[in-house]
Amino acid sequence: MASSSCMLVFSPLPTLSISSSVHSSLPITKPHNFLQLKTRKDRPIIPLRVSAPPTTPPIEEQESSTSTVIQDDEQDLSSYSKFSWRDNWYPVSLVEDLDPSLPTPFQLLNRDMVIWFDKSGSQWVVLDDKCPHRLAPLSEGRLDENGHLQCSYHGWSFNGCGSCTRIPQAESEGPEAKAFQSPRATATRFPTMVSQGLLFVWPDENGWERAQATKPPMLPEDFDKPEFATVTIQRDLFYGYDTLMENVSDPSHIDFAHHKVTGRRDRAKPLPFKMEASGPWGFAGANNDKPKISAKFVAPCYSMNKIEIDTKLPIVGDQKWVIWICSFNVPMAPGKTRSIVCSARNFFQFAVPGPAWWQVFPRWQEHWTSNKVYDGDMIVLQGQEKIFLSKSKENGTDVNKDYTKLTFTPTQADRFVLAFRNWLRRHGNSQPEWFGSTDNQPLPSTVLSKRQMMDRFEQHTLKCSSCKNAYYTFERLQKFLIGTVLVCCATAGIPSDVNLRIILGSLAIITAGLAYILHELQKNFIFVDYVHAEID
Repeated sequence: MASSSCMLVFSPLPTLSISSSVHSSLPITKPHNFLQLKTRKDRPIIPLRVSAPPTTPPIEEQESSTSTVIQDDEQDLSSYSKFSWRDNWYPVSLVEDLDPSLPTPFQLLNRDMVIWFDKSGSQWVVLDDKCPHRLAPLSEGRLDENGHLQCSYHGWSFNGCGSCTRIPQAESEGPEAKAFQSPRATATRFPTMVSQGLLFVWPDENGWERAQATKPPMLPEDFDKPEFATVTIQRDLFYGYDTLMENVSDPSHIDFAHHKVTGRRDRAKPLPFKMEASGPWGFAGANNDKPKISAKFVAPCYSMNKIEIDTKLPIVGDQKWVIWICSFNVPMAPGKTRSIVCSARNFFQFAVPGPAWWQVFPRWQEHWTSNKVYDGDMIVLQGQEKIFLSKSKENGTDVNKDYTKLTFTPTQADRFVLAFRNWLRRHGNSQPEWFGSTDNQPLPSTVLSKRQMMDRFEQHTLKCSSCKNAYYTFERLQKFLIGTVLVCCATAGIPSDVNLRIILGSLAIITAGLAYILHELQKNFIFVDYVHAEID
């Protein structure tokens, strides 16, 4: 059957070489040909708009540099413009971690979607995750012999435009023969684009023109420079968007929550942050101390931190080390958020995964460290979210409005946390604009155990191409080594030569030891308990 052609097609963007770790700062953007939309000649072209602030954003509020106590100013909120949650690009996955041979389910703003690769159009496609026939999830389907997405329930197939291309149950003649051409047989398709190694989705199926006129959030130019080594990671976390955004807006927690991972308790010190600008687009600020930490939040979910360290080394002399930690904190559903982190640094590049022959450390090993960072926050944030939820149920309390009453934040180190809570209250309607009803959905953090909250296998390994392949490689090696142990043990008593018996016995012991080591290392892909009190 003939398939209908797509009227609107986004051309994919150049992919930047990026790779992972944890947090974010001020991006330096450069012009790109972000999108090209094929339209009819009589269709007006909308001027390009940007989902990020201008180079010098208007200052909505300035805080006194002499202030030592952060207070929440109770201004008239009617003068603040509201943020439109559905009129934005959201990164939903690192492209390198998507499997082009399988459909992948995803949630965005509480809406179920399916991601799949259309070979005929050489593009990633995102559809509403329900077949128009009987509403079965398309993410449980497969790619058929034509490369189309086939529903696993009754075999209806859909092309990259969302148009139905086959209804196996339809008669070859008569009205049923044309049923596949009906608009009601079409799956809902969302605007998508690939940029900087990320797949972006616009969550409004009617927003094609607005999507065409809007740039996605951009990583800093440093990510393109050869002196910077980059690494990426993504993980689905069972706590809310606001909880995660508050966490990544708080550099002061690193020395304690991530002691001996990315910080040290004895290095904690005052962090006198100053706000530089804020508005519906987000906020920006920095400290004037060393190391200098610059932070920027670009609504709805992009957080950047830039850390600049002045150091002096033998032979090479004075150096300026720069670390970028850029995170996209994607609201999947109430109490569930995807964290996508892209980090870069211009020192010790040999210790970061990369294409160069001297970058010998694999990406999955870097993810072991990154997952320790996630785990260090996990239970702390779970407990915090439970308390905020109980407070919100008391007399309908708005946590964002009453944040400074519920918490005690006397230092400037909390300035960015308060800035985010203020943005969410003033411009973000205190929560993302979810699709569907969310009133009766319990938050995962209120019902999941610690083991479930920290499940690396489901949250990360199965969704990471590097870690998934490494996990199954470890599993195959263990089976081989165990088989070798059994063969050596079974044959050790056969030879009459004592030396040969010793060799076989020794080989059995060595291979058993290697199998045990692999078993212990494999736990890094599954679950590793994190107890702060046990880390001296």
